[in-house]
Amino acid sequence: MTFDPRSGPRALRHAGAVVTTLDQARRVVQARLSAEAAQGRTPLANGLEAARMVPEKMLAFSAGGMALAQGGADLSRRALEYSLTEMEAAHRAMLRAAASRSPLGWSMAQMEWAAGAMGRAAGFGTACVTAGLGVAEASLRPVRRTVAGNVRRLR
Repeated sequence: MTFDPRSGPRALRHAGAVVTTLDQARRVVQARLSAEAAQGRTPLANGLEAARMVPEKMLAFSAGGMALAQGGADLSRRALEYSLTEMEAAHRAMLRAAASRSPLGWSMAQMEWAAGAMGRAAGFGTACVTAGLGVAEASLRPVRRTVAGNVRRLR
């Protein structure tokens, strides 16, 4: 696993998408459900507007929650695989150390394990950050799509 140089710009784009979505959602709610907007419509129209918005938002947030749950499961799987790999590497190092006939053999086994552990930890951390960003993007996508549709209907 190597460093993905696109992670930084991708994280910035996601942060911008979060801010944009929040701002657009605020504008939509203000335009469709504020007291000022409600005064210009009949009570039936206000009820219909709320009846449309609530299920629409629930569906979007449910889809986002599902993406978050699936991503969390994937991250958990990755963590389990990493921990099992580390346990195996430590076990192999202990076997090498136990088979050595001198303190130098013990030291070499420990140093080889430590060097490998650092590389594996760096790769795991990078992979988790990239995967976590993917989970965040996937969970925001349905909400952002719904809000963008609401903004289009406002025009």
